[in-house]
Amino acid sequence: MRRGTAALLDDYWRAQARLGTEVSAQSLAQWSRVNPLSLVESGSVWLAFMLALIRGERRRSREQAAAFLRLYRAMETGYTLPPLQDDPVNDFTTLGELREDWARVSDTIRTPAPDDTDRIRIDGDFDWPEEPVESFDRAAVASLVSQGPAKLREQVAQAATEQTRGRLDDAGFLAELESATANTGTTAANAADREAIRSGRDLINRASQEDKRVVGWARVTDGNPCAFCAMLASRGAIYTSAATAVGGGRRKPAGSADGRARRNRRPPVSLEDLTRYHYGCHCQAVPVYSRNDFMTPDARRYDREWQQVTRGKSGAEARAAWRRHIESSRT
Repeated sequence: MRRGTAALLDDYWRAQARLGTEVSAQSLAQWSRVNPLSLVESGSVWLAFMLALIRGERRRSREQAAAFLRLYRAMETGYTLPPLQDDPVNDFTTLGELREDWARVSDTIRTPAPDDTDRIRIDGDFDWPEEPVESFDRAAVASLVSQGPAKLREQVAQAATEQTRGRLDDAGFLAELESATANTGTTAANAADREAIRSGRDLINRASQEDKRVVGWARVTDGNPCAFCAMLASRGAIYTSAATAVGGGRRKPAGSADGRARRNRRPPVSLEDLTRYHYGCHCQAVPVYSRNDFMTPDARRYDREWQQVTRGKSGAEARAAWRRHIESSRT
């Protein structure tokens, strides 16, 4: 992987993470006004505010994703996609113009590069997928409610049962209410984070599936991944069936006569796996345009660590060892 490409991938997940983290912070600020004893009213106010905020941030996430994908594809293939907006489409653009667009939407510093003037042909026969706004709104409501007001309601009911049935002058009950409100505020904020960057992830996923130049996908971690996300990243790229047929299958690991014979091979990975994201996750699934080995620096490190940590183990035992290793090293 070229240094410029690796840096862009890193910049992209960081830009999306900033967006999601900002929404998470605003969710926590608004959640401070939620009263567990008048949850219907105060929770509804919080939910309405967060939905309006998330709708706007989804647009930002989508714009960032499109600008990233146009620049990333140009750097990898020499060809790019049309602008996301309905602007007149020229036959060519330049790397410099694509970098300007990425810097604008990601609020990053634009550093001049020697190849800024390189001309990049635009593949004009491509249509960006539309955002399923209503579907995403429903997903946001379900996620926010389940991780916020509904979860708090359950904890309040449990506390009322355990602490003299919810007497307001009972110190234990009041402490339980305070703890439950704080905990659900955090889970709700994580849900808001994920919903804010849903559109960017969706755009790259669906656009790359329609892109004839894409031969596979890979997971890029957020720098502090859980064990499952680190395992996905350690696999490098998974390839489409057509790319695998042309390329003769996955590369066998060094020092192995048959990669399938290794006892500590990682669980099989699919595109569905690569595009699953838990609450608080800022990893990204990105397209791959070449069967040349696709490994970010983090992915190479996780690959080496997997081999070391799971040596002599298989199945559930290997996964458990890997999970312990990653959890012990997370910040």
